Amino acid sequence: MGDRRICLNRGRLEDLEEDFCSNEVKTSKYTWFTFLPKNLFEQLHKFGNVYFLFISIVMYLGETTPLYVGTIRAFSTLGLLVMMMAVTAAVALYDDIQRKNADLQINMSDAIVMEGERQVKKKFKDLQVGDILLVTKDHEFPADTVPLMCSGEGGNCYVSTANLDGETNLKLKTAPQLTQTALTSGGGLGRVRVEINAEKPNGNIHDFNGNLSVDKKMASLGPKQLLMRGTVLRNTDRCLCVIVYTGNDTRMVKNSRPAPMKQSNLDRTTNRAMLIVLCAQTLISFVCSLLHIQFKPKHHWYLEEEYIVLPEWLGWWLTFFTLFSNLMPISLYPTVEFCNAFQCRAIRQDFKMKYTFPDGEEFQACTRSTNLSQELGQVGYVFSDKTGTLTQNDMVLRRLSIGGKKYGTFLSEAPKMQDKVEVQSLLEDGFNGGKQLEADRASSPSIDRFLEILAVSHTVMATSKDGELIYEAESPDEYALVKAAANAGWEFKSRRGTDLTVSVLHAASQKAQDSTYTVLATNAFNSARKRMSVLVKKGSEYLLLVKGADNVMLERAAQRNQTTLEAHLKEFSEEGLRTLVIGCRSLSAEEANSWLARYQEAQKATSDRDEKLANMAEIVEKSLELVGATAIEDKLQDGVPDTIEQIRKAGIKLWVLTGDKLETAKNIGFSTKVLTTDMDIQILDDELGTDLDSVEASWDCHNSDDEEEEEEVLRGRGLLVTGKILSHIWSTDGDYKRKQFQRVSTSCAVLIACRVSPLQKAELVEFIRNTVEPSPVTLAIGDGANDVPMIQAAQVGIGIAGREGRQAVNNSDFAIAQFRFLERLLLLHGRWNYRRACMFTLFTFWRNMVQVLLIVLYTLISGYSGTSLFEDWIRLTFNGVCTMPILPPGCIDEDFEEDEILRHPDQYQVGPNSEDLNARRVVMTITVAILHALVIVVITLFAFPALECSGSGDYYTFGTICYTCLILDVNYRAYFLSNKNSRYYTMLTAVVSFGMYSFYLVVYTVWQWLCDKLTPNMYHVPAHMVTKSAYFYICIFVVPFTAFVYDTFFHWLYHRIISPDRVDRLQIELEEAKDERQGQGHLDCRLTSDTSDTEMGSGSEAEGLMMECGRRDFEPVECRIACPCLDWPYHKKVFGLAMLGWIVLWCIAAVCLWESQSKKQLRIVYDERYLNGLHGSSWMEDLFLTYPLGTRPEEIINATDPLDYKEGLLANRAHRERIIMKVVTMPFDIVNPLLIYTVGPIYQNYNYYMKSEVYEELYGREVPPGKRESRCPERVRIRDGKELVPCGLKAQSLFNDSFEVENLHINSEDVAWHSDVRRYGNSSDYPAPEKEWLYEVFPETVPEAMNVKDGDFVNWMRPSAVPRVWNKIGTLDDTTLKKGQDYTFRIHSRFNVDDIPGGFKALVVTEYNWFGARHDGFANAMLLLHRVGPFEKSWLVVVNKP
Repeated sequence: MGDRRICLNRGRLEDLEEDFCSNEVKTSKYTWFTFLPKNLFEQLHKFGNVYFLFISIVMYLGETTPLYVGTIRAFSTLGLLVMMMAVTAAVALYDDIQRKNADLQINMSDAIVMEGERQVKKKFKDLQVGDILLVTKDHEFPADTVPLMCSGEGGNCYVSTANLDGETNLKLKTAPQLTQTALTSGGGLGRVRVEINAEKPNGNIHDFNGNLSVDKKMASLGPKQLLMRGTVLRNTDRCLCVIVYTGNDTRMVKNSRPAPMKQSNLDRTTNRAMLIVLCAQTLISFVCSLLHIQFKPKHHWYLEEEYIVLPEWLGWWLTFFTLFSNLMPISLYPTVEFCNAFQCRAIRQDFKMKYTFPDGEEFQACTRSTNLSQELGQVGYVFSDKTGTLTQNDMVLRRLSIGGKKYGTFLSEAPKMQDKVEVQSLLEDGFNGGKQLEADRASSPSIDRFLEILAVSHTVMATSKDGELIYEAESPDEYALVKAAANAGWEFKSRRGTDLTVSVLHAASQKAQDSTYTVLATNAFNSARKRMSVLVKKGSEYLLLVKGADNVMLERAAQRNQTTLEAHLKEFSEEGLRTLVIGCRSLSAEEANSWLARYQEAQKATSDRDEKLANMAEIVEKSLELVGATAIEDKLQDGVPDTIEQIRKAGIKLWVLTGDKLETAKNIGFSTKVLTTDMDIQILDDELGTDLDSVEASWDCHNSDDEEEEEEVLRGRGLLVTGKILSHIWSTDGDYKRKQFQRVSTSCAVLIACRVSPLQKAELVEFIRNTVEPSPVTLAIGDGANDVPMIQAAQVGIGIAGREGRQAVNNSDFAIAQFRFLERLLLLHGRWNYRRACMFTLFTFWRNMVQVLLIVLYTLISGYSGTSLFEDWIRLTFNGVCTMPILPPGCIDEDFEEDEILRHPDQYQVGPNSEDLNARRVVMTITVAILHALVIVVITLFAFPALECSGSGDYYTFGTICYTCLILDVNYRAYFLSNKNSRYYTMLTAVVSFGMYSFYLVVYTVWQWLCDKLTPNMYHVPAHMVTKSAYFYICIFVVPFTAFVYDTFFHWLYHRIISPDRVDRLQIELEEAKDERQGQGHLDCRLTSDTSDTEMGSGSEAEGLMMECGRRDFEPVECRIACPCLDWPYHKKVFGLAMLGWIVLWCIAAVCLWESQSKKQLRIVYDERYLNGLHGSSWMEDLFLTYPLGTRPEEIINATDPLDYKEGLLANRAHRERIIMKVVTMPFDIVNPLLIYTVGPIYQNYNYYMKSEVYEELYGREVPPGKRESRCPERVRIRDGKELVPCGLKAQSLFNDSFEVENLHINSEDVAWHSDVRRYGNSSDYPAPEKEWLYEVFPETVPEAMNVKDGDFVNWMRPSAVPRVWNKIGTLDDTTLKKGQDYTFRIHSRFNVDDIPGGFKALVVTEYNWFGARHDGFANAMLLLHRVGPFEKSWLVVVNKP
């Protein structure tokens, strides 16, 4: 869209040449139609989301096609992904609704539009280009407009631009004199024709080009004739204006662009970690694929391999890759977002960073980029503005140089004794040379000329309130100078149009007289020109009044030899004062008019107007008479020196970037403690003849082999560099100078860059980010609009809320009111946030590694078939349930008290050095994950015989027990990692987390309709899990307790003996200091980690010692005893706690061993794998096929002798039936014996074997079409043309051996779960002859009346969790098998194990109770696991002698 032309003919808008956009503003991102696809597109930019979507698709292919064997159902991953993405989408939708409501409120606001002489209300959204608006006082302009008439003097009006650029000072705007005169002289809109030509829409809020004509008379339009949308009319009753830009064409909307997306270091590290995890997952899957090909069960008649299209190695690689997909933590993203939001909330609520401005306005720290909260703890470089950031931006005139003479002295504090007038002057403007200046006025005309320039050359506006003049200035510098001139007798009074009035108090007569100046032209100040000037007419005299930076003013002086002035400037700069040089020039009428004509032409230009005006200023601003100089003090903010000293002690490099001259910057450096007297300070300035070569040679800028020595050397170096040198370095061809500057600039702790432009500030930030390796985290802090490029270039941008407006705040990531708050923001919140983020990141990876390692280990005992240890709908809860406990530590955890951290600022280096998230920490995390996985596997597997004996050894129950142990272990670990301040909340969330899991488990498995829809075999699993065996409770206690004992010792060993880091060393230091001042009468044996050191250095001395065990974040035991004799040293407390844990676990092992040994048993082996000549079982199978530990030789009865049995063919099979008659003389009494058959190796947990069943056939319901074909291979689906019902590998491989004890009744009522028996049922067409029913396949064991409701069959359909089946046969109730008596056992052996490598069968007669039957393995494993106790004792004695 190009330039636009608007014609108002007698108050009516003529047809526009083109259609312009509506005035409706839309900041919302979505509509109801675009929300889903747009948000989905945004979320799929995250690597994790893309990964899990891909995995879900692959899982679905494995589930529905023969491409490969899918062992994980797609919903279990896709459902979780959808939930996680839904949370993020809900947050985005909520934010967008807020934006939409805000848009609606604005768009539906009322505006007054003039239609002829009528006033009509229109909604903001209905306004159009060319509408004439009437805006009244304190109302907002709804579009970009050009004023036609303002009620202020001379057509002036004031507007507040705070909504647009954040600046708080009012801006002066002026209506063109042509329209102002026409409309105020009684003509009215209906009598004039106005034509406006405006430039095409752009986002420049400081410039506007156009022209206006009224009845063929033309005037230029500039920035003062543009009233922008979002600005508010102030101190002016009304303004009549015409709309030139609407909606998206307005300056406000053009500038409403999102801040650049900044990714934190932790995000990048996490993404790299995810790629590493992806590679590890790929490798593990490949290994498991090879293991499957090599070691899968090859001679097991009851199994069948699924057909796949892909090559075997690739297909099974995909199987395992999807099975182990949870190695990638899908919940990390929402966890990070939640914790970041909470951490930012803590920053906002830190009342120690709350500041009250002199006008009473309160400002608290605010956060705008929550994803960078932990980045505050990793800052390596701080780039700071000076004015308004290190200083108050409260300008006070301190000294003057006029005509070669100095006036005033620099006093940092007001003197205590002065006369009343001088004290008043000092209070008003800080200048104490007023008396001397007044005395010299009569004899020195240059003083009045100097004051005249101060009173006239400015853009200040004067208003009157209650008879007192009030100045509105665009900068505090101008305010200070105008105020100082007024105090000295040249009082600026008013500005009416182009006329400016000054009241001059004559020195001789002491009478005031008004002088009027006509401002003909203003050459505005900008950062490139560094000066401003006005051309005024005083009577018949034309004067050019100029003030600007010393370097540009000296270049334009008529007399180049300004020795005295330069000496004064140097002196003022060395005092840390900001200097301006004051000059003037007298022009002839001819020269002035000639220049003005060209100036007005430049003003009328609609393109390149700024450049043309700058060229015109350059023409006239020459041959200046330098009258003198001002020296203004910008006071330091409170606490700046101490904050800078803390930042330097924290190891952060500080770069101060300022526009001041070298001497001023150097002096400020010393006053702020940026520089110290013991520093080796080098200066890069071509005027001094110093260059990069000399500095590099002086510092010998090469890396030292000793990092600590190099760090100490860097702290003693400072560098000052000028903007001119930087320009030369950037403009030099090639990279040599840049690399050289990089070596020099990084070889010091402090750098001050002076005379630098806003662009150069940003370039320095980007230079460090792009050249230093490893790339440091950069932080830029500033308060003005000129600091915005630097703030946006840095990884972390901090805005200071100050006098230069809020534009820096609006474009920052974080905002504070004072520089001193940076200490708390970085050293406290930043450090805490970094450690918290590292903690929950490593924890999230750790917990997923433990889960996947359990699945990997289970793969070894499930025939490498890809069976997951955990049922899909249970596994679905993992990321949600196991995320909750880490949230409190991730949000509020504090390792030290804040006072202790501030006393030791070097602790901040934990972040910049990546001490909490590095390769070593990752290796530790992997090691701990392996340890915890092994603990869970060993304990649950050795508890399996007891679980199996009680009917809880099926795959679903055992997997749920393991999952419950995993949940508790994860909850314990989160508590272990937390500190004292977050421990209560961690415990609370852990309880809630486990409660939610339990509730879900109960609802899912008890609600039959839901369970049948999801996984029918999970029905009533929790009920049997918690009621049938004591070993469930033993496992859920022993797993976390064992992990605690190991964590305690090994983490203590690492953090205190092997490799203590800086946090550990500080904790040791604090403990030793505590020991020295320890009071009597207390023992504090709290277990904590290096992160709990704060407690040792704070509080009363009577609190006792703090003890660290293991991971530095844990304090689970707190026992204070009023007994000074038990005030043990730290290592003895660790040893005591470890021994306590060992004793508790040993006692549990002893109870289990006693219970096991008290059970009597007989094992009648009637099909021995070692005798059939087909041993061939693997070592893993042997582990489960050997007799349980504790089995005695006299308890084993060999019934494999051919004399004990006779053979015969089964009626309907080719397999032989063996009938074993074994007479057993009881070697001991067996009371109320339980009969169990055990057979193996049988891989009932083989993936395809478990899937090969049709639930509807088992429950007597109608089978959906195609389901039998998809679940059951043909050989177990059809026989002799008849359908086998129920079909499937499980049902058709029923263990059909039968057992009898002569003269004794075997009670088999409780063989199967009653809940299962109730659900099983025969179909309505049972027993139709066209089908072959279960009782027909197994007539010897399955009665026709029962069919699928037969207890043995129902029990068999619950697959064993390990490659061995140990199922109940029944009990001999109220019976005692007496010692010495003979009992005849009849066994019908029908189940074929002859072709199975290592196949065996046995009948077990045993006593049992809640602890199961004989199985010493668990107790022995416990004793073996906890032999670390004596190891700890011996180690502690060696390394910690008293």
